[in-house]
Amino acid sequence: MANAIEIKEEDKNNDGNIDSWIYFDNKRPVKIESDRNYDKELDLWVSYGDQGKKHIEVDLNFDGTPDMHSWYEYGQRTKFEIDSDYDGDIDQRSIYRNGKVIKLERDTDSDGNLETIFDISDRETNIIQRIENLPQQE
Repeated sequence: MANAIEIKEEDKNNDGNIDSWIYFDNKRPVKIESDRNYDKELDLWVSYGDQGKKHIEVDLNFDGTPDMHSWYEYGQRTKFEIDSDYDGDIDQRSIYRNGKVIKLERDTDSDGNLETIFDISDRETNIIQRIENLPQQE
């Protein structure tokens, strides 16, 4: 027999309307949906995956579309994206490793394409290759 999803409903501002839903599967949270500005429309979504994965989506301007996305693994952010001008296109993307930004892309000219600002994602490999290619002393 499959486990049924349990839902915990909350009224965060005590106005009589439910504004937060937490979904549990086998007592483990799998999803959160929330109305942060209490207009009866969802504007925050959190999904929990296997092996410590989490995806957060936030509607920053309350138009019903997520504008900010964050991905996590084991509590550490792995990727962040934002549509800061609310046109439906991602304007900035950051990639993380061990809690630090290793790659940053930004649409600097508003053409809908992300340009790489910096990328140190392969830095360790490049450093090791340079060390291995150093002239040997005789």
